[in-house]
Amino acid sequence: MPESERSIERLSQEAQILHGAGTVTTSRALDIMSYHILHNPPIRERLGNELKDIMADYPHNLPRWSDLEKLPYLQAIIREGLRLSFGVMRRLPRCSPDVALQYKQWTVPKNTPVGMASYGMHTDPEVYPEPLKFVPERWLGDYDPKMNRNWVPFSRGSRSCLGMK
Repeated sequence: MPESERSIERLSQEAQILHGAGTVTTSRALDIMSYHILHNPPIRERLGNELKDIMADYPHNLPRWSDLEKLPYLQAIIREGLRLSFGVMRRLPRCSPDVALQYKQWTVPKNTPVGMASYGMHTDPEVYPEPLKFVPERWLGDYDPKMNRNWVPFSRGSRSCLGMK
């Protein structure tokens, strides 16, 4: 690693990024989910009913992660909370260094920065009707596959969240 990458200032900046990405974004997502569960009695009641059996012996027996993943309403709440917590609010630029990219009728020359922001992807009203509303039910049953395409709370590809790797 070059000397310039090992300066106190540079390492301090890296530590701040890791701290923010690893704690602030997680706490924001949990805040949003908790608020909507507590603020909306029908959501709270439906989630409570889904958790009732699996949590019956709590705290003596903790539910297994694999069992919690099978609870559709809990998973819908998590997906909706992550959709509305936005994470990084700015565009995440990327370049194709070797080849031009083709998008529909447009050609993007190599080394041209292109990007997207999760906020725009997560609030597209054509994909998520009433996009600023917390609606976990949108993730249940047969839903529009565009929702999965636009759901990028951890980004995608080589620049995806380090915690996902």
